[in-house]
Amino acid sequence: MEASSVIFAEAIPDTGDNTSFGYIDSTPSTGSTFMDAMFSAMPIIMGVVVVLFIAVVAFIIYAQVRNYRKIKSAGMDPMTLESELKAKLVQSNLLAPKESLEAKLAELSGLLTRGVITNEEYTQARQDLLKAWRQG
Repeated sequence: MEASSVIFAEAIPDTGDNTSFGYIDSTPSTGSTFMDAMFSAMPIIMGVVVVLFIAVVAFIIYAQVRNYRKIKSAGMDPMTLESELKAKLVQSNLLAPKESLEAKLAELSGLLTRGVITNEEYTQARQDLLKAWRQG
């Protein structure tokens, strides 16, 4: 082994300049001071990114837990909330088509004819219907 190391040592002339044979400098440089600064600041930048990521995940978890508790306190199941709301909406009168003025007046006439309401009640209800219809 000593013979090979001696031969190797003799093959490399000593010029005193370590970079002439492609030796890597002990302080690497990209040739740009901006890039050198960015590489030296990389641990700080990564630390900030990790802290921000953890903060965002923590906020998402907090918001989900808060929504879950609010839904539970309203007496609904958070897992089926969307279906429950759709079912309530379908069963409500909110989506029902509006009854026309003629249909409402015909219903009033039918109530008067069957004796469910009096003439005075019929007149008052008819006036209220027409007033509401005119106002829009």
